[in-house]
Amino acid sequence: MNYQPMAAAVVAVCGVVALIIQGRRARHVMDDVKRDLEVWVLLPEASEQRPALQNSIEEAVASYVADQRDKTRDLSGMVLAVLLAVAGSFLWWLAASNGGYWWWCAAGAAPFSLLGVGGFFESSARTRRDSKGNRIRAVEGHGAAQ
Repeated sequence: MNYQPMAAAVVAVCGVVALIIQGRRARHVMDDVKRDLEVWVLLPEASEQRPALQNSIEEAVASYVADQRDKTRDLSGMVLAVLLAVAGSFLWWLAASNGGYWWWCAAGAAPFSLLGVGGFFESSARTRRDSKGNRIRAVEGHGAAQ
């Protein structure tokens, strides 16, 4: 079997995934803080905006430190997701290389692949998590002062 088209497809998919991941990256908070500090230094001592900008910088740094401390990734979920994706890939490979009734492997390959890819992105997101690794989601309007 000629594996060259399959290898080209894998490289193309990896390239697209890399572009998507790169595009999802947000600007780093510390870049904004550095820019604000440069502006703060240039402001005259008597400027009315200087204290407001300083408070903004301090709040951004405090928020960044809290995020670094509280937000984590679920490593065990990421490993499980990769294993599911590999199992799905193996089943797809079995079906594609053998043909015939082996295409029934696609019935198992599809859920393994979808759960693996979806689970990887769910587990790799940096968010607040409980002791089991599940995301903690804020409930809107519940417990908040209104």
